[in-house]
Amino acid sequence: MTEWAKRLQLEHSDSPYRFDLDKLTVIADRPERPIPMGRMGGGENWLGCHLITLLALHKHFVDRNRPVPRFLFLDQPTQIYFPSEEAYLSLQGTSSDEMIRANADMAAVERMFDFLFDVCEELSPHFQIIIMEHANLGNNERFQNALVEEPWTDERALVPENWLYRGRT
Repeated sequence: MTEWAKRLQLEHSDSPYRFDLDKLTVIADRPERPIPMGRMGGGENWLGCHLITLLALHKHFVDRNRPVPRFLFLDQPTQIYFPSEEAYLSLQGTSSDEMIRANADMAAVERMFDFLFDVCEELSPHFQIIIMEHANLGNNERFQNALVEEPWTDERALVPENWLYRGRT
């Protein structure tokens, strides 16, 4: 977990990370005092803590051939960062502070997906990660190659537009 926390650049990742089974939380063991996940940063850090914990548990189960389903299902892990890459690309003309944050978020999302791909490859063929996601990393070849179907844009949607109620009384 510590190595993965460093890779994701989580808060306090210069200290050992562990999962506390009694309190069911992630702890960063700082020299001064342990820091529980609830006191570490915000959404980005909490997402990272959840990911490294879930993947560490799955790695443990795979390594020991335990009878646990060999997949992890994630629904929109980038939601804490942005609704879509296009939303951030449309920030042209906004303040430089907003653009700096947008670039930092994009870098964090790239790090997260690279991490997920690497862990999945390490545990292959005994593990699978299924991700439902709105964000589309158009410049990331691994991401694009992993898509099961083309992104839903414009008219393409789960519920076709012509099925929607159109003001009938």
